[in-house]
Amino acid sequence: MSLLGTWTVSLAATAASAYALDAVAAAAGASLVAVGLLDGVAQEWVMVFLVASYAIWAVGLRTNLRANGALLAATGTSTNVLSKAAFDVTRRRARRGSTARLAAAVAYAGTEVAKETPYYLAAFGAAAATDAITSTDALVFLAGANLAAAGYEYGLGRLTGAFLRHRYASFETDWVPQRYLADYYAAIEPDEIATIAFLVSSLRSAPRDEPVLFFGVGPTMHHVFAAAEIASEIHLGDYLPANLAEIQRWISRAPGAHDWRPFVYYTLQCEGVARPTDDEVAHREDLARRKITQLLQVDAMHARPIDRLYSTVISPYCADSATDNLVTWRRLMRNITGLVGPGGLFITAALHRCSGYTVGGRRFPSANVDESDFEAALRRDFDASIEVCATGQDATHGYGSVVLCQARRHAVT
Repeated sequence: MSLLGTWTVSLAATAASAYALDAVAAAAGASLVAVGLLDGVAQEWVMVFLVASYAIWAVGLRTNLRANGALLAATGTSTNVLSKAAFDVTRRRARRGSTARLAAAVAYAGTEVAKETPYYLAAFGAAAATDAITSTDALVFLAGANLAAAGYEYGLGRLTGAFLRHRYASFETDWVPQRYLADYYAAIEPDEIATIAFLVSSLRSAPRDEPVLFFGVGPTMHHVFAAAEIASEIHLGDYLPANLAEIQRWISRAPGAHDWRPFVYYTLQCEGVARPTDDEVAHREDLARRKITQLLQVDAMHARPIDRLYSTVISPYCADSATDNLVTWRRLMRNITGLVGPGGLFITAALHRCSGYTVGGRRFPSANVDESDFEAALRRDFDASIEVCATGQDATHGYGSVVLCQARRHAVT
């Protein structure tokens, strides 16, 4: 969906949601007054009831705020246009997606609190205008409206969650690093046979003895071993703390950490070692551990995810595996490639013409890109070499080929 499309949908959803909420809340408040359920109850207890209704409303609102944050992260749309504005502005400036979601939640909650003002004016204005409506009736009306609003917010949150679950799984709530590793890295599959060989070949032209950035590394190490000998140090960045924690488990040799030795073995073969020994594999693992100096939580939606440039940036299966939106993919690519210094090397890969991939039976988004999308994204600032490699993994993972790309940023003249 385009940027204009996300705003159009959000504006329409905001109008529909506001109208529905007001109608439901006003009807519930008026009905509670009409049935006289609290007639004769002391006003102090009515006040207690009102306070309790706000607590219940807060619980319902919390459910909707969490769902709205997930909706924004997954689709860029919201049922509250001010929440979307806060999310978009903050995400451009903040490096963590959690900051943008917090800003969206504050804007959403602030809007809902502000909506209380007309209810108070109407309820107590009516009480002041006629003796037929008492101040107690006004309090009962407000409590009834709050209870209805609580139900509405909770229901909207659940519906939003159901929509997202049907559409795609959420990285924030559904991503399990260990499941991903079990599904994709129990053995070296065709896509990684091609990708690792391409990476080894591409790194032969990379500058030596300089820091190398892996952006969007996930919970994996299989690409990192190819850079261990040329890099002065290795920086690993990912959006999800759980992925970085999984990498730290491997670095620390924690029990149960993923076994990457088959991938090291294959990497060494790609480098020309016909039959790597166990000692050679162990040496490369140890070298990678020593070279990794930073684990960085990064957000590719931020215009400058890291405050520095690198001579080599490696980002396979990152931007394309974070969204199903081509416009968003272009933005992610722009921000990631912005970390490549003049004359620097950028190496990337993507699922080819794929709209989603499965992990643990859950479907996650993919941007459905092909080689022409890479050409368009890179041609202004890079000289790129792009190829498509068939992998035949349609049945197991949902894609049958991958795009492999190495690109050199134009030097400053």
